[in-house]
Amino acid sequence: MRDLSTMLWKEFFELFGNQRFLRIFALVVLAFGILPTLSTAHHHGSTAVESAALVTLLRALFVLFATVVMVSQTAPDMVLHERVGHTLDYLLTTRLPEWAIFGAKVLISSLVGYVAAILSMGVQLLVAAALSGNGLHWLFLATGTGRLIALAFSAGLALYTSIVGTFVALRVGDQRAAYLVTMLSVAILLVPFFLGWLHVHLTLAWLSHAAIIFGIFTVALGIVGLKAFRRHMLVLYLQE
Repeated sequence: MRDLSTMLWKEFFELFGNQRFLRIFALVVLAFGILPTLSTAHHHGSTAVESAALVTLLRALFVLFATVVMVSQTAPDMVLHERVGHTLDYLLTTRLPEWAIFGAKVLISSLVGYVAAILSMGVQLLVAAALSGNGLHWLFLATGTGRLIALAFSAGLALYTSIVGTFVALRVGDQRAAYLVTMLSVAILLVPFFLGWLHVHLTLAWLSHAAIIFGIFTVALGIVGLKAFRRHMLVLYLQE
């Protein structure tokens, strides 16, 4: 655990010392906090119930978008920055275990995405209160479905995107390619729904089961990613 703690502190201080990262982080939080609130402020469905349900869903989905955008930028950047500065070469030749190197990058980038989601929710609440003039209210967080999407799915999606982004960046030296593959990995999750293999049911029971299954899948993916982390192959690849 000491090795993991060492790597976590290293990644944390390097990331938050990066001015570009801080600008992107602030932009994502503000954009996905303000824009969905403004765009849904005057939305009306065919009925009041339908309108409220749709607005709730859209606002919760924007929280997921904030997570994906933030992690898909952060996870590859953490690796590619070290590749350019040749610090990754050094890390791979130290006594630090592979699980600590890979795990720290995954945990920090997924945490960044989750914090961005939480802060964007906070901005949504504040902007909605300012626009309505009725004081602070909980929006989608007032429902079990909204809380599950915003809190549980955003955590799972942050971890999933972080695992893929970190793994891809370790093997792809091009920044744009790493970003693209990471984003495509998220888009792939939607394919079964578009093809009609799976159907979304916005009920608390269905979403709870989906969250559990997705969580198990993400953990399994992380284990596979760690098993595929070949230190000696990466050292040879970086030296080419």
